[in-house]
Amino acid sequence: MTTSKDKLHSVHSWQILLVMLLLCASILPFANAETVVIPSFSQGSLGKHTQYFRERDGIISLEQARLRFASDELTQGNSNSISLGINVDPVWMTFEIRNTSDLGQLYRLSAETPWLDYIDTWLIRDGEVVKYVAGGDGYAFEKRPMAYRYYAFEYVYPPGVTQVIMRVETLGPMAIPLQFSSVENAINRDINSGYQYGALYGIMIALALYNLVLYFFIRRKEYGLYGLYLLGFVTNSLSYTGQLHTIITYDFGPYFQDWLDIFLMITYSVAGLHFARALLQTKEYAPKLDKFVLRTTLYIPLGMLIGFVFSQLFFSMVLAFFLNTCFVLLFIAMGVRALYAKKPFAMTFILSSVTAAICITVSTLAVAGILVPYNDYTFKAIEVGMAVEAILLASILAGQFRKAQIDKLVAEKFARTDPLTQLNNRRGFHTQIKPVLASIEREQLDMSVVLIDIDLFKRINDQYGHHVGDKVLQAVANSIKQACRGSDVIARWGGEEFIVLLPNTSQEQAQFHAERIRVAIERTKCSELPRTHQISASLGVAGSSYHIFAGQSVSQDCVEVMINLADDALYQAKTSGKNQVQLAG
Repeated sequence: MTTSKDKLHSVHSWQILLVMLLLCASILPFANAETVVIPSFSQGSLGKHTQYFRERDGIISLEQARLRFASDELTQGNSNSISLGINVDPVWMTFEIRNTSDLGQLYRLSAETPWLDYIDTWLIRDGEVVKYVAGGDGYAFEKRPMAYRYYAFEYVYPPGVTQVIMRVETLGPMAIPLQFSSVENAINRDINSGYQYGALYGIMIALALYNLVLYFFIRRKEYGLYGLYLLGFVTNSLSYTGQLHTIITYDFGPYFQDWLDIFLMITYSVAGLHFARALLQTKEYAPKLDKFVLRTTLYIPLGMLIGFVFSQLFFSMVLAFFLNTCFVLLFIAMGVRALYAKKPFAMTFILSSVTAAICITVSTLAVAGILVPYNDYTFKAIEVGMAVEAILLASILAGQFRKAQIDKLVAEKFARTDPLTQLNNRRGFHTQIKPVLASIEREQLDMSVVLIDIDLFKRINDQYGHHVGDKVLQAVANSIKQACRGSDVIARWGGEEFIVLLPNTSQEQAQFHAERIRVAIERTKCSELPRTHQISASLGVAGSSYHIFAGQSVSQDCVEVMINLADDALYQAKTSGKNQVQLAG
């Protein structure tokens, strides 16, 4: 039978054993763990210096964790960043800092990702906890260890060995890129990082605002969606680099930051996919792919919203990462389909998509600690890739804009130009004389109008056909252009009639110019007509020096009156024998 004394002795034996194990844990070096030696180690990642285990069987205490670290059931970090997946059990980590100098060394320890909800750190010397630091994005910014975008704290490590134990708990990705730097190096690194992010964000924000302005002026939705795509990415980048969380903090609940991160994550994906649809016009030649993209950008955010309503963060997080994966793949797929459909700029679009995909993959693998080493360059690869993609996509939009402008100019030219003679038509004539009239009115100058009608043109059409008639119209138009001055405005008025506006020209002077035009037409040759056929024209002239315009300023109304007077004069020329110039009045 076991007595109370035996039980008491058993309890005392267990306590003694626990104390001995704790002492061993504080004295014995960690198997296969490489101690961080300062000050020679001035800056770098601690993944390969770290041993860790999962907290699989419920919450344990620091003492229990130290006992576990004294065992051999540990995992040695083999990359710069420890990555264990999403919504996994909390992890305990440990490493040693050995200060070989005679003075204390001020260093900063940081976990450089905002996804980590709760981080507890204990610094232990000679078996005693000398410092405890709690933080993570589950804390309001003002309650964090230091005013920094990530979990971080600074400590003066005294000479000798300091054991660091950390416990990390999160519902998000358990990617833990630990960075250990002297404070001087950490500050310089922050400054350099600020310049780099400033340049990248500056490029993207400038492109976004420029295209949004274009959208509001020309109402082409691809420009607006491109602007939203870039602004969405910048906002998302500010979130997952921790910079946004210096402003928007824990005040709305312990997992508010996680919800904010995943919803910002999909903003640029959704806007980007709709931008690609609009730019490449996939609905025309790839309706199934277009419909799949449309449904993806609708159903996944809707599923995430349902997850938010029912507080299912992990479910919504998986959907967010799935959408981002789809985003990269669908971008490339749409580019390939556009290439097969021989859409302009498809190859540039594919190049931009593949560049972004490669950089996103590099950054993801680096944070996950797979294949690619984790450092400042690999972590920021995604921003660099997106910046390159943004510039290439901007070049596509610039090309589209230039093409649209050229098309518009061509359309306007055709709207104002007679396609047969390449002269102005009536609309083009009235458009072109507006600035001329303004100058004439401002400087009180004379102006005249000449109306021209090809003699017996109907007979040419009837005898030789409309094809020959068109050739005659083209030949006469060329003769008129050659006979006129550079300042004169010429147009085909309709049928076989032409009109010439002569600025800074009185009616008498206009008679001389009209005669020169008549002679030029009389000398016109058309290879489609027999040599014996003479081309001629009758001309009517009216000018502002005509008596009815005395004391009046030249205006559009005056031009209409002059045209009517010139038309009357033209009629007189036709009835008086043709091939002559007749003045109004």
